Amino acid sequence: MSGTPSPPARWLFHYELEEFPGLGSLTTYTVQAEDGRLGTILRTVDAPGTGLLMVNTGPWIFGRLLAVPAGLITEVDRDAGTVRVAATKRHLRRAPDYRADTPEAFADYRTKTADYFGPLGVTQRLTP
Repeated sequence: MSGTPSPPARWLFHYELEEFPGLGSLTTYTVQAEDGRLGTILRTVDAPGTGLLMVNTGPWIFGRLLAVPAGLITEVDRDAGTVRVAATKRHLRRAPDYRADTPEAFADYRTKTADYFGPLGVTQRLTP
């Protein structure tokens, strides 16, 4: 698989943060999915063309960090320390596992994630 993301991956992994120096500034923020608290941002991937929030979900998905694509961010509330995303916990839990141990594994992750969230856009793909 090539390292060049498909068009859905471009929007999925990109987010402009007004008044924030980058995704890393969101570490320790709480992530709110459409149906409740997802977890806390433990770390981020903030490379050109790739924005991810690595979320510690706590006991409800024991031992797993969820990689939440930055393109799913709908709101950042600095005062509350909260990031809202356009997805349910169920959809995020079922998303492809994050892998970046090799460039090929990361390219495969990006492709699978773009396919999972679909070319029609996140709101059409994630409606129950």
